[in-house]
Amino acid sequence: MKDPQALKLFQEVLAKTKAGRMRWEPTASETEFFSVLPSGYTLLVSMSPVRNSYGDNLGDEFALVLRNGEQDLLRVAADVDGVGLGLSELYEFARRHALRVDATVDQVLGDLAKL
Repeated sequence: MKDPQALKLFQEVLAKTKAGRMRWEPTASETEFFSVLPSGYTLLVSMSPVRNSYGDNLGDEFALVLRNGEQDLLRVAADVDGVGLGLSELYEFARRHALRVDATVDQVLGDLAKL
């Protein structure tokens, strides 16, 4: 589906996240991460498994949601033209930032260097 505003939002968030200019934090759910913008709006990136009627996992679905408090204003999913697999990339960058994965890996590499 064509949604130029959703696409532009997604592209800006992905670019700023890749550049390390956005601060992502974990939520109570281990598959959701959020970032609060200076305007007070919140961005949420999430992953949820897609299952068939037998309960088999068919893959994962990713989404970027723009929120105002508890109200979802805009949901960007893979069906937005131009977004596609980029949502999984955004999710992974946000997850790594929120969980401080790179700092942990650096520490582990330092530990390994001492062995």
